[in-house]
Amino acid sequence: MQATTAIYTGIFVAVAVVLILAAIEDLKTRRIANRLSLILVGLFGVTVAADLLSGTNVMAALVWPIVVGGSVFLVGLALFATGAMGGGDVKLMSAVALFAGPDLGLSFVLYVAVIGGIVALALLAWSRWSKDKSEHSVKVPYGVAISAGGLWICFHQISALST
Repeated sequence: MQATTAIYTGIFVAVAVVLILAAIEDLKTRRIANRLSLILVGLFGVTVAADLLSGTNVMAALVWPIVVGGSVFLVGLALFATGAMGGGDVKLMSAVALFAGPDLGLSFVLYVAVIGGIVALALLAWSRWSKDKSEHSVKVPYGVAISAGGLWICFHQISALST
């Protein structure tokens, strides 16, 4: 039991590190590298393997999280098509949604939406105050909001392990 807890804790700590790196990269460059989303998908694969080895059924371990991640991807794709969200944001959010699964998926999306709105308002206030009108300053770094929502999932999952 303790080995399983250690494995899951390690996975979620690694996810948290990747999310922090994504937020920093998005703040600096307004881009999120594909490698970060791919790392998260790989970590999800490790989680699925650990779940299946510990006796979790395939539906709960793999199918439902993929349904949630795929749904988030489809909605994100529509937002990308309208220019409301960047492609890196869509991929990152979809990868994090895999870890949220059906239990935390809606909460994750709501947290990201609220935090994204706060980030957008803060950026608007900053751009008016600083008089910086460059294209870089007006792009909203949604990776920060996605990372914050993902960190909430990590903390939630780690705290659930200790109960």
